[in-house]
Amino acid sequence: MESARDVLANWRSIHAFPLNTITTDLRQKVNRILPTALVVQRLKRTRSILAKLSKKSSMRLTQMQDIAGCRAVVETIDQVYSLRDAYKRSRSLHGFVSEDDYILNPQSSGYRSLHLVYRFKSRNHPECDRLLFEIQLRTRTQHAWATAVETVGAVIGQALKSSEGERNWLIYFQSAALAFEFSEPPKSVIRGSRSQGAVARVLAELDDKLQVSKKLSAYRNALRATEGLDAKSAGYFLLILLPNEPELQIIPFSKIDVAYREYERYERLLLPLYTEERQQLLLFPELADYSGAQAVLVGADSLKSIRESYPNYYLDTDVFLQRIEQFVQMYRNVI
Repeated sequence: MESARDVLANWRSIHAFPLNTITTDLRQKVNRILPTALVVQRLKRTRSILAKLSKKSSMRLTQMQDIAGCRAVVETIDQVYSLRDAYKRSRSLHGFVSEDDYILNPQSSGYRSLHLVYRFKSRNHPECDRLLFEIQLRTRTQHAWATAVETVGAVIGQALKSSEGERNWLIYFQSAALAFEFSEPPKSVIRGSRSQGAVARVLAELDDKLQVSKKLSAYRNALRATEGLDAKSAGYFLLILLPNEPELQIIPFSKIDVAYREYERYERLLLPLYTEERQQLLLFPELADYSGAQAVLVGADSLKSIRESYPNYYLDTDVFLQRIEQFVQMYRNVI
């Protein structure tokens, strides 16, 4: 078990340099379109990597496209496609692998975003050549939906973003995604038979049944975020969410190698929380009963951008709740 985890940790760690490089390139492209856009990076969590390996028996670490990933959050769908086009025009050495347009073709869960996958290429660091990395491009509305799904998943311990969990929660977020699509539809999308009024009424009914607004607001208000720290020189932040407390620990780092060592140490500390009651699932903690405790290492310019980019770690769903409330109030009585 330990040797397998060491192999995984070493493989993930060699993605750190390529990730910094591609994130710098993404920031440069974003600055030409929307200088105020959010740009962040992250190395995939061990728990998520193991879950992916467990779901697809043919999957190998070398085939996994999103171990290293960066994200830009912009204002409009047109800006998303402008960024996509900037990559298509680029003369970068990196090799294009694939494009997944989950805006024109949303996932069954309701997830919308645009993903680009490349193989890394560097003249000065050939040891990193052919490593895969993923770039996610999404709007603030799409980001609000995605982080709300992850927040609820952390609270109730269910993989809602993978379309796994309680049926009512899945329907709620599918309906929320439709509500958001009405507010920023891609031009070529042909809608189904559900009207704005029908979607609004489903959201109102499930909010009452699941107490969505009350639960998320109460949980956010209870969270203690340790933001009173000196992070002026930091470029990396280790976020440790303990929902049972609830508490969010934030540890800033200026050097990626030090940050990564601490990230790996915390993941090992948190693993028993996932597998305490089901030791037979040590290899697949995503499938075991767990407390919701999780750690992630992210790169960002400031604590402010961390909060805006990863509100799910603060259990902050204000933007999501406000937009859903506005949609319900506007359309629930529309036939």
